[in-house]
Amino acid sequence: MCKGVKIIIQDALGAMTFGAYHQYTTNKIMELHNEKQLLQQKYFMDEMDNRHKTEINELREKLNKIEQQQNWWNL
Repeated sequence: MCKGVKIIIQDALGAMTFGAYHQYTTNKIMELHNEKQLLQQKYFMDEMDNRHKTEINELREKLNKIEQQQNWWNL
């Protein structure tokens, strides 16, 4: 085989290897990013759910106080 053809084949093989590695790392980074996004979304949804539960409990307490005051006035 001619030395020039050998170099061209080695260079092509190196470029394909680098391309495959680059594609693999890019895919892995995208997968990790998507997983991070899902975890953040779940965290924020849980946080919002907890905040809403707290607000509902506070409103229930206020409603109970108002109902108790009305009952006292109606006696």
